Amino acid sequence: MTKSELKPVLLSREQIEALQAIQREERSKSPLNVAPTIHVIARHLMTKALEQLEKDHQCLKLKTYP
Repeated sequence: MTKSELKPVLLSREQIEALQAIQREERSKSPLNVAPTIHVIARHLMTKALEQLEKDHQCLKLKTYP
C-alpha cells in the first residue's frame, strides 16, 4: 500500500477518552509507569475488531496484521 492510499481516521472525543482510559489502566499496571501510545492501542483494537468480524462473517476474507 502506497503512502497516498493511506488516509487518517478521525475519532470522536468519546473514543479518544476511552483510549486514554485504556492507556491509564495499562500505565497503572506497569511497574515502570509506562504505557502503549494511543496509536498502538487504537491499532490493536482495530485488529481485534477486524479479526472478530472475519470470524463472525466467514464469507469475508480480511487480511489482518499482527
